[in-house]
Amino acid sequence: MKIGKLYLQFHPIAVHFTNALFPVSLFFLILYLVFQLDSYRDTYFYILTLATISSPIAYVTGIVDWKKRYKGAKTSTFVKKIRSGIALIIVGIICTAWYGTYPHVLDGAGAGTIVFLGLNLSTLPLTVALGHLGGKLVFMVQR
Repeated sequence: MKIGKLYLQFHPIAVHFTNALFPVSLFFLILYLVFQLDSYRDTYFYILTLATISSPIAYVTGIVDWKKRYKGAKTSTFVKKIRSGIALIIVGIICTAWYGTYPHVLDGAGAGTIVFLGLNLSTLPLTVALGHLGGKLVFMVQR
C-alpha cells in the first residue's frame, strides 16, 4: 500500500510482529513454571492474548498479498501456509480462552495441564513453519 511517497507492505509487518509474540509468550510461560512468579504468568497471558489478536490480521494480510502478488496460485507452499495459519489462529484462541476462563490450569500437573502446555508448545513449530514457508516465497527457493 502506498501512502504518499511511502510504500508499506502490511503483511511482513503483521507477520513478524505475530511470529515474535508467540515464542515470547512461551518464554514467559516457562519462566512462570520455573520460578512461580505471578508477574511471569500475567505477562505470558497478556503477550499470548496480543499474539492471538494479531494472528488473524497477519492471516488476512497474507491472503490479500497472495491474491494480489501471486494471483491466488494454489501451490503446495501456499496450501501449507494457509493450513498452518488457520491452525495457529485456532490454537491461539483455544489457549487464550482456556487460560482466560480457567487460569488455574497451570496450578496442577494433571492431564488438562499437560494438554494445555502441549497446545502452547505447538505454537512454536507452527510459527517456525510459517516463517520457513514465507522465506521460501520471498527468496524464491524452489523445491
